[in-house]
Order: sequence, then C-alpha cells, then structure tokens
Amino acid sequence: MQNTKHALVLTGTVLSGHAAETVWPALASYFRMEPDKVSTQLVPRAPVTLKESDDLTKLQGLQDGLRSIGADSEIHALDARGSLFAVIGGKPRGPVPHAYVESKVGAGDWSGNVEVAKVGENEWGPFSRLGAPAAAVAPPPMAPPPPPAPRAAATPPSFSPPASNPNPAQTAVLPPAMPAADAYSSPYAAPDAPLVRSGDLLEDGMPLPPGEAIHAGFWRRFAAYTLDNLILLIPAFMINLIPFLGILLFYVGRWLYFALMESGPNQATLGKQAFGLKVTDDYGQPVTFARATGRYFGGAVSNIILYIGYMMAGFTERKQALHDLMASTCVVFNTVEPGQQHELERPPMPWYGWALNIGIIGLSVVGIIIWSIAMAAVLNNYGR
Repeated sequence: MQNTKHALVLTGTVLSGHAAETVWPALASYFRMEPDKVSTQLVPRAPVTLKESDDLTKLQGLQDGLRSIGADSEIHALDARGSLFAVIGGKPRGPVPHAYVESKVGAGDWSGNVEVAKVGENEWGPFSRLGAPAAAVAPPPMAPPPPPAPRAAATPPSFSPPASNPNPAQTAVLPPAMPAADAYSSPYAAPDAPLVRSGDLLEDGMPLPPGEAIHAGFWRRFAAYTLDNLILLIPAFMINLIPFLGILLFYVGRWLYFALMESGPNQATLGKQAFGLKVTDDYGQPVTFARATGRYFGGAVSNIILYIGYMMAGFTERKQALHDLMASTCVVFNTVEPGQQHELERPPMPWYGWALNIGIIGLSVVGIIIWSIAMAAVLNNYGR
C-alpha cells in the first residue's frame, strides 16, 4: 500500500519560553539556510510548508528538532485537494496543505471565507466556496517518536538535508501572479500592499457579525446625532412659534424626519449620511417605516434612564444602543452589503465629527460650571 504524503508546516509562532531573536537564526542553521532568507522571506510567509515527504517518521523527527529550538510546526496530510495560499493579515501566506486551512477554519482561528488560491492557479476566492472535500485522510499515526540522541542544551539538533531535497527557500512555490492594474483590489495586491477591500464575506440571510469595520461606534453616532439636531434647530424654532399646535407639530415632524429617512432609499438621516452611515436590521437589510418608528420611540427609554441607553453603543458587541436592541436594528457603514465583502479597516472619523463632539462636550462643561455658580449664588442668597 502506498504511503500517504504529509507536509511539515511552519506556523510562524515561537513556543513559550523562547525568543524570536534566537529561534529564527537557529532555524536557519538547522535547515542550512541563510538567516536573512529566513527572516525576510520564509517567516513573513508563515504558515508555510517547510517540507513534504512520504516518510512520516522523518517529518516527525524534523518537528522534534523545530520544537527543541522553539519553532512551532504542524504535520498535515496531503491529498488530492493539494495546497493553498491564504490571505492572512492582508498578505498572501503559504503554501500550506488544504487540510491545514481546513483545521484552522474548523477550530475557529480563521474565517470560513478566508481568501485562498490553489497552488498553480491564479484565481482567489473564499475557502467556503471550494468544491466538496476529498475523501477523509487518516490523521498521522501518533506513535511515540524514538528518543532523541543526547545533545548539548544550547546546540540545535544537526540536520543535513539529503541532496534530493533542497532547502525550503529554494523550492518555495510563489503565490499567484498579482495583476498590476489595481494594486489595492483584494486579494490580488502585492504582499506588502494593504488589502483594504478583502474583508470577510457578509453572508446573505445571516445576522451581521461584530466588527469595527462594519458597525459605527459611539462617537461617530454621537456626532451624526448632533448634526441632525443642528439641522432641525431652525425648523423647530419656527414651528414652536405657532401657539398650542407648534409643540405637537415639532414632535410629529421630528418623528417623521428620522423614521422616513431611515426607512428611505438612503437608510439614513442627513447627519448619518454625512458620516457614511445607514440603519439596517440585524441581517443588514433595509428597515421598514414601522421598524424605524419603533426605533425612534425606543429612544425615549434611553432618555428616561439618563441616556444610558445611548451610551450602550460604546460597549455592546455590535455597537447597538438600547433602542437598536429593542428594534433589532444596527447602525453600519454605508459600504456594508449582505452577500459582499466588507472593509478591513474602519474609515477615519471626519474632522468635523471631532469638531462637533469637542464642541458639544465643551459647551456642556461650560453650562455645568455656569449652572453650579448660579445655584451657589441662589443658595447663598437664600441662606441670608
């Protein structure tokens, strides 16, 4: 029976009790590689396959050696599915066996939609969209390795690669060619280019996941709400000039402003639009007028409990305020669309956002100081 081929994968992690400054030079010596190649070419591409072999015992011996110098590694079976490159941290890594990517996804370390490309092909796509898996391959036998030969503690194990097996740097497979037309279109960017449009796929029909590049945070929402109030200030002043009916028109107009605009084509008030935000349901879909109305009046609860409901947008998992939780809504960036990939990085706050926030906080502090002085004067006069 033919032996199953396996691959020894360098994970790029340094084991506890060791330092990278000593581990990678020792690894270079272990595999008789140039130290510069290890630090500039091999490690930045980890996880990466170091060696493939039909001799599992030999790979286990190499793994023991790597462990002794402090470099973490794993052994995975190679099957008909071959090896893959994967975009991790915005850069292509690998190649690694298909089984390695499968194990990382299964353990929850990587998303099921991590971008991958098969070795020898020039097409990237989410791992979850690959074809049906090949027949399961039995895991490597866990027979205890032979006891290591005695050696000095400070000396890394010696290993002379056979002539037919050159070192990993010489046989490393290169990732698929990256088109030069758009250096920043995910995931074809060069390894050193930021992949700003290669976030995880937002699956249609599934709840929006947490993420700073998906959900708007407290301060951005606070600035948008402040801008909305400034926009409504002049109309509110004019309406309140109408005796009796003015106060009713004010509250009705305010409700319609928020509910109609958040359930409209832009899914956002003018303030939210100025900050690139929109309101969706839990699944990233537009909200109805009824849901937008429920969200608006849910804000009254936050007012009653001293605005704590609004502050919840700063620490809930999906940056939801109390009225969002009540109405099952989210405030997200306007680039978020179900069935598409989201951004990897949160857009920076516009300068006018910080100006609004600082201005409101400054006015609040001044108001509190003036109120405190006035109250002290009143109490002082009352006590006389």
